Amino acid sequence: MSSFTRRPFTRRFALGAGLAGAAALAVGTPSAVAAETALRPADEDLLLHITGTIAVRPVPFPAFGEPEPAGGRVTAARLRQAWHRLPAPGRAEVLDGLRAVRPVVAVTDDPETVVRRFGEQVTEHRTGGLAAVVALCVATLAPRFDPASRPGAELWLDYARRFAVRMSAAAPGGG
Repeated sequence: MSSFTRRPFTRRFALGAGLAGAAALAVGTPSAVAAETALRPADEDLLLHITGTIAVRPVPFPAFGEPEPAGGRVTAARLRQAWHRLPAPGRAEVLDGLRAVRPVVAVTDDPETVVRRFGEQVTEHRTGGLAAVVALCVATLAPRFDPASRPGAELWLDYARRFAVRMSAAAPGGG
């Protein structure tokens, strides 16, 4: 005869088992966690270039109590800090946004070109991924901003859209 006694199935037992299972799933494997949280160097370079553009266009980005100008705050370390503050769905949106702009924005483009090309993308695509990219860049420049918050990003995207329309109309043969 076994010394094991069967305990009744209670809510407490079910809750404990459920929490233990959820915790086991949440931990994951180290390589999966690392892959989920790492930015590729090309993504990082493009994000830093976009952040540098946002630092100077349409006007220099405000200090928000920081001692250095916005251009001095465009660093890989700050970008990574903002990236790690994003939840997984937000990271996926940023990567979607980068896929949308990568074919049209190069890290060698001047700020006016970056703004114009972002604006053209806004007029052609939904802004979700683009807003996620800009929100991450804004949080890189000023950590007081939540990288998952979109209002400031949407304002900048509206500026980019208007700039693109204005540049298109001013171009020879433009509307």
